[in-house]
Amino acid sequence: MPLLHTLRLHRIFAVFAFVGGFLLLSGCATKLTQPITGYTCCNLRPDYGWVSSTNMLGGAIVPAGESAVIDTVKRDKYAYGMIGGDYVSLRDDTARSKEDMQRWMRQVVVPTDPKLTLATWSPDVQKAVYSAKVVVGMTRPQVLMSLSYPSRNDTKDLNGNTWRYWTTQEDEPVDILFGADGTVSGFSGKPSAVRTVEFKR
Repeated sequence: MPLLHTLRLHRIFAVFAFVGGFLLLSGCATKLTQPITGYTCCNLRPDYGWVSSTNMLGGAIVPAGESAVIDTVKRDKYAYGMIGGDYVSLRDDTARSKEDMQRWMRQVVVPTDPKLTLATWSPDVQKAVYSAKVVVGMTRPQVLMSLSYPSRNDTKDLNGNTWRYWTTQEDEPVDILFGADGTVSGFSGKPSAVRTVEFKR
C-alpha cells in the first residue's frame, strides 16, 4: 500500500477516534438545574485550558472577582461554563463524588465579589494579591484569594500551620507557613519555587 494512502487512512481513523471519543464524553454531560453563578473566589491558574483543584502555580492567571456561570458537569469530576466571558473547563482531581465536585466548585465560585473585600486590605496585600503572590503577614483568607485553594491531597486541614502548593517551576512544592497568630510567617521549599509565590515589596 502506498505510503501517502496509508497516512491518509491513519488521519481518517484519528479523526473518527477523536469524534467518537468526543461524542462518548459529551453523552455523559449533565446540565445543572441550578447553575453555579457568582464570582471567582480567588486567582485561578488554568493549565492547558483547565482550572484544576491540583492548582499548579505558575503561568496564566484568571483574576479574583471575574463573573462566573458553571452550568454543566460530567462524570462527577469535570465542569464547564463561562468565567469572565470566556468558556472554561474545570476539573476536580480529588473528587470522589458529585457532592465533592460541587463543594469544590462552590469554593471556587462565590456569591459575593471578593474585590469588595480586597479593597479593604492594606496596599501591600492588595499588590501581592494582584500579583498572585504572598507576603509575610497575610492572613489565610488573603492567601486563599491570592493563590486559591491548595490541593486537598497535600493540605488536609486549612486551619493547619502549613499549606502546600506545587509550582510549575521544576514541578517543585512550596509550603506557606503560618504562625501562632494565623498569619504567614515564612516559606519553605527550593528557592526557585519560593520565588514563584513570595511577593517582594
